[in-house]
Amino acid sequence: MYLVKDLVGGRIVYFWQDKNGSPRSDFFSTFLNAEEWWKTHVFALYAGVERRTSIIDRRTNYDKRRRLDHSHRFASSNPNGRRITDLPVKVSRDLAAEKLQGR
Repeated sequence: MYLVKDLVGGRIVYFWQDKNGSPRSDFFSTFLNAEEWWKTHVFALYAGVERRTSIIDRRTNYDKRRRLDHSHRFASSNPNGRRITDLPVKVSRDLAAEKLQGR
């Protein structure tokens, strides 16, 4: 899935699209809400026994993790984690910027 940022009714919204460009989620008013929806969606798709009790990953405090990585001699070789939900979410397509530049 791809995160899309768009300008709808004069407001910035975020939503998820599948690889065919079909919307997969509602509109979200904040990036964090879109990120949380995606993580919840991915966790719901997992059929095995889930060992994590929270979708919030402790490693998402990037500033703290960066400080610890620089000060800790045995820092993890994979500081973002192993799951796709551990990686930072990024906007794949910014339709809002395209619309604002076209004005």
